[in-house]
Amino acid sequence: MKKILRKTIFFAALSILLSALVFGFVYWKISKLEYVPIPAEYDIDIEKVTISEGDVFVLTLEKTKLSKEHAVEISAELKKHMNIGRVIPGDFYEVVYSTAGEWTHFWHYPSKSSDFYSLKRFPDGSIVSGKKTLPSSFQTIKSSGTIESSLWESMSAAGVPAAIIVDFADIFAWQMDFLTDTRKGDEFKIVYRIGTLVKTNVRTEAQILAAEYKTASKTYDAFYYKAKDGYFDKDGKSVKSAFLKAPLQFRRISSHFTTRRFHPVLKYVRAHLGIDYAAPSGTPISSIGDGTVVKSQRNGGFGHYVEIKHSNGYASCYGHLSKYGRGIRRGARVRQGQIIGYVGSTGVSTGPHLDFRIKKNGKFFNYLTMKQPPVTTLSANDKKEFKAQIQEYENGW
Repeated sequence: MKKILRKTIFFAALSILLSALVFGFVYWKISKLEYVPIPAEYDIDIEKVTISEGDVFVLTLEKTKLSKEHAVEISAELKKHMNIGRVIPGDFYEVVYSTAGEWTHFWHYPSKSSDFYSLKRFPDGSIVSGKKTLPSSFQTIKSSGTIESSLWESMSAAGVPAAIIVDFADIFAWQMDFLTDTRKGDEFKIVYRIGTLVKTNVRTEAQILAAEYKTASKTYDAFYYKAKDGYFDKDGKSVKSAFLKAPLQFRRISSHFTTRRFHPVLKYVRAHLGIDYAAPSGTPISSIGDGTVVKSQRNGGFGHYVEIKHSNGYASCYGHLSKYGRGIRRGARVRQGQIIGYVGSTGVSTGPHLDFRIKKNGKFFNYLTMKQPPVTTLSANDKKEFKAQIQEYENGW
C-alpha cells in the first residue's frame, strides 16, 4: 500500500514539473514574438469627380477608370433612386476601386441636399444601393467688435455670417432698431454654433447661443434656452415684447408724435397723433404684434389703411399704403412681424412714408416712449436651469 502511495506522489510531482517546464517554454517563445501586421486585402483607391457646367452624368463616367460595363451598371442602379439627367454643377461622386481594378463602392453627393446615394458591389457582382443621410459636424464660434458705421458692416468685418447678423438683429428687434439706434462706439458680443454636412460642407444650422449689444447708456443681452426655444436676458425675462420696436425698416422719422404740427399739405396747425416713417415706396410693413384686422380699406386722408386690434385694449394703425399684404382683410388673424402692407403715398401725402399710430382703449399715445414688458418670464424651476446654463457667459465671455 505504501509502495503504491509513493508511486502516486512521484507521478503527480513529475506531472507538475513537466507542466511547469512546458509553460515556461511557451512563455519564452511568446515573449520573443514580434508584431507583424496582417497585409490588407487591398489598398483603397478613391476617384472623385465633380460635375461642371454642361456635364452629362453618364459621359463623366467614361472619363473615370470604370470599364464601360461597370459604368452602365452604376448608371442603371443609380436610376432607381434619382434622376441622373438632373445633376447640377457642384454635385460630385466618388468611386472606390480594389487593387484588381474592380469598383467596390460608389457614392453620389448632391450639392444642395443632406442626402447622398450609396452603391456597394460585392465580389459576386451583386449590388446593394440606397439613399442615406450625411452626418453633421458642429463648430462653436465667438466674435466681438465695435460699431464703426453700421451693425452689418462691423459684424461682417468680424467674419460673422450674414444669416447670423440677421438673426442678431431679429433677437434685439424689440429693444433696438439697428438702422437708427446704432452709434459709433457701440459694442457687440456673440457666440453662435454652425452645423455643416460632412463631405459637402452644406450649412445645416446657424444658431446664436448668446448675444450682447452695449450702448453708451445700456447693455442688452440674450441667451438661447432650448427648453423654451427662445431667448431670455440674464434675469430670465424674454427678450421678445408684445410689440416690435418699429413696423418697418425705415430711413428716418419725418414727423414725430405731437399735438401741434403744421401740416405740409393742408397748410395749418393740427395734432399729429402718430409717427411718420420715411421709406421708399414698396417697403414692406409688418404688424407690430399679434392681432386681428379690423379695417383694411381706403380711409380718407390716410389713403389705403389697415387697423389691427391687439390684446389688452391696444390697436395699431397703418396709413398711406401703396397696397395691402396678402390675405390682409377684415377679420384676418395676423402674427407679429407678418407683412400687412407696403409703403406708399396714397391719401393726403407729400411723398412715400408710413403714418403709424397706436392707441389704447381708443386714446392715441406716443409709441416711441412706450415701455414694453416682456411676453414671458421663466418660472422658478426653469430659471434655475437657465441660470446654470448661462453661467459661463455671466462669468465673462
